[in-house]
Amino acid sequence: MIPMHRTTFDIWSGTPEKTGRCLETVTGLASAQERMLEIATETPGQYFIFSAWNGYILDQIDTREVVALTS
Repeated sequence: MIPMHRTTFDIWSGTPEKTGRCLETVTGLASAQERMLEIATETPGQYFIFSAWNGYILDQIDTREVVALTS
């Protein structure tokens, strides 16, 4: 098994179900989670962390503002 702190992880914008875009690759899961949060804070949207090693989505975040509908 490969240690998670040495493995690289891809940070993607969008959703796993639709066309996403790979933004960058980061070494270590904790570093990838921190970087994803930084990106999501700077540019609100949907982001996820993908592991090419095992093919899993390991984390997701959605920082889009919710718009309240008024009648």
